Amino acid sequence: MNSHITLRSLPAENLRRKPLRTVALIIVVMLLSVALFGGSLLSINLGNGMRSMEERLGADLMVVPQNSAQQAEALLANGSPGTFYFTKEAASAVAKADGVAQFTEQVYISSLAAACCASKLQIIGYDPSTDFVIQPWLSSQFDGEVKDGQIVAGAGVNVSSDGTIELYGRTWPVVAQLASTGTSLDNSVFVNRATIPSMVEASAQVSHRVMPEQYEKKAVSAVLIKVADGYDPHTVAESITKLDPSYKSLGFVYPGGITSSAKASLGSLVGYTAIFVAVLWVMGVIVLLVVFFSSVNERKREFASLRIMGATRGMLRGVIAREALIVSLAGGVTGVALASLFVFPFSSLIGRQLQLPYLQAGPLAVIGMIAVSVLCTVVVCMGASMLAMCKLARPEAYVTLREGQ
Repeated sequence: MNSHITLRSLPAENLRRKPLRTVALIIVVMLLSVALFGGSLLSINLGNGMRSMEERLGADLMVVPQNSAQQAEALLANGSPGTFYFTKEAASAVAKADGVAQFTEQVYISSLAAACCASKLQIIGYDPSTDFVIQPWLSSQFDGEVKDGQIVAGAGVNVSSDGTIELYGRTWPVVAQLASTGTSLDNSVFVNRATIPSMVEASAQVSHRVMPEQYEKKAVSAVLIKVADGYDPHTVAESITKLDPSYKSLGFVYPGGITSSAKASLGSLVGYTAIFVAVLWVMGVIVLLVVFFSSVNERKREFASLRIMGATRGMLRGVIAREALIVSLAGGVTGVALASLFVFPFSSLIGRQLQLPYLQAGPLAVIGMIAVSVLCTVVVCMGASMLAMCKLARPEAYVTLREGQ
């Protein structure tokens, strides 16, 4: 042993002299860290998105045109933008059904691929005088009135530096931009009902008209209903179909059902993720134990020599513990960094691929998860090293030295 090597520098020197073993240990710990941090953050973000979707739905029942129920469900549950409508007269009649406590009308228009976004936007026109779904959410960040021709943009919409976006070849002023919700609302813009005819006319100037001219002032895409106490949304839907024979063809969407379905999918995904992480950790711990036991067995003569030169068992444990600490910190931090490269830049893509609401956790939650992930890898790695050290601590130094000869 070189004279300049001390017990303090010995752990780093041992790791340097066994590069393959050291790299193998770091890779195992890194995989544990990737699984724990990535899996936990994925579950947290999906949970945030689920809660956000529940808060934003707001209605007990949606009445939509014939053959449009699936489009409406997709719009609520992170689907593609769409354009569908029936007439205002039918919407007003629907609101008279038994069990309707509140109702409001909305108009949905799918824009062209806009310069502000990577994909089409969903334009949502709402009636501020009757709205109980959009306005409460908007008021948390924008306390003014959305005037004719003005837009409130979702978090995923890129607003230009002059506070405008371009839709249908026309520039529209943006009065507010909302916080991320993890749902399709992030790629939506909101206008008051009176702005819809202007949008329709603008579409006619640059492409095909999104709806016939005679419908632009009386089109309604959905009637959102809050049912009265004691009524079930399905019962109210049935009463609507009895108002007129033609209403039997209307589509009905139950936001609570969408939430339940999304919760079931979320529960399954989180469960599978937890099983995967648990299995990977069990395998990783087994590998760490095998490697540390093998390492200690190979180094019997080294440790026996240190004992003969006066090193105590506590000193030897300290050497092993510092080696494990270096390996676990290197692997844990690398794993967190690697997982971050996949989770953070591709959060929108992850949400689209999973077809579930996905809302990125805040900085404090992320920092906490980083600390927990690194701490867990350190504890497991050092625990495995100490178990291996217990084997070495039993025999006396001379016997151990003889075993290694």
